[in-house]
Amino acid sequence: MTAATNKVESFNRFSQWVGFGNRGVIADNDPVEQEKAMKFNALLTNAVIFHNALDIAEIVRQLLEVGMGDRPPRIWPTSRRT
Repeated sequence: MTAATNKVESFNRFSQWVGFGNRGVIADNDPVEQEKAMKFNALLTNAVIFHNALDIAEIVRQLLEVGMGDRPPRIWPTSRRT
């Protein structure tokens, strides 16, 4: 339960960091517009995360291509699976 909560909190902090315009304040009182702004911010955050994953995969592919696949990359121990 704690691991899931930490993931959600990390996503929310990253989402606030990625967000732009009006310092994260939704100025419109219309619930439909508020939901649109929140969904757009979540979509943008997910796109940044996906792009980073693609970049990491490409770097690992290049390392394997040049023969660095005989030892695990140093990036793996820093990530923690829960």
